[in-house]
Amino acid sequence: MFWSLVASAEDASTVRISQSDGSVEIRKSGAKDWKPAKEGDVLERGDRIAAREKSAVLLSWSNGSMAKLYPNTELELAGVSFDLEKKLEQTILELVKGRVFAKAQVPEHLFADFQFRIDGLSTRAQGAEFALNFDPDKKSLAAWTVLGRLVVDTGTEIVRIDEGSQVAIQSGAKPGSTTAMDDKIRQSLTKVSKDLGGSLLIDEIGAAGGKFAVKIGGVVSRRGNAPYKVSMKALAKGGSGKLKSVSWEFGDGESAKTKEIEHTFTQGLYVVILRAEDENGEKATAQTAISVEADCGC
Repeated sequence: MFWSLVASAEDASTVRISQSDGSVEIRKSGAKDWKPAKEGDVLERGDRIAAREKSAVLLSWSNGSMAKLYPNTELELAGVSFDLEKKLEQTILELVKGRVFAKAQVPEHLFADFQFRIDGLSTRAQGAEFALNFDPDKKSLAAWTVLGRLVVDTGTEIVRIDEGSQVAIQSGAKPGSTTAMDDKIRQSLTKVSKDLGGSLLIDEIGAAGGKFAVKIGGVVSRRGNAPYKVSMKALAKGGSGKLKSVSWEFGDGESAKTKEIEHTFTQGLYVVILRAEDENGEKATAQTAISVEADCGC
């Protein structure tokens, strides 16, 4: 769990190979031949990476996102861009085949739009942890969401896969309904998430002791369509371990003083500020950004 923000410039992420196991190859944009890839290699627009049989590779974005490719998986980096006005980083990947586990995440002062293109389908996440399995021969996609929400666009329908849910989609067929994720799959994916570390999305209350800090939790997505109702809660770490008082400022002139709140935002970009004091009299501050749009594709 990160209690401090990932250090990052307000620019598009660099995507690197942070871990490589077995036979991992890269084909640079415009090239015909595949070449061995190594840890530290940077992926650029149009580059394709493949984890061969009994191999795996972890890609890391400098602003916090991650994608783990499993054996016999191939994907292409279609691009990473950054909209300074919206403070929005957009990543587009093409999943050619195989299995991938992704953490689509950025620090709380930025926003993410993390997309996969998959044989005419597309998925997007504003902040989520999820897994995809695409079989190009059967033209079938399975998707599981561990945290947050994943949105699948089939071209004719939009399927929203919320935390703890899964869906199977066959190309050319009407998507099935989302169902609760199988317990064994959820446990397996949760272990993958913990092993990778570095989650910006998990809400945890820290133990007492040490310096007092506070975090804004409970937010399913920091982007939404207007009007957008957002639930938030104050989470304490360190200090006495208990909150004595809290105050919220929502960036629209309104405020609140309860530990858990619901607030409706109109269209715009907002910085929410949380100020808290623990039972020892220590004080701390946290903030997060909320973007409300006419149509965010969320």
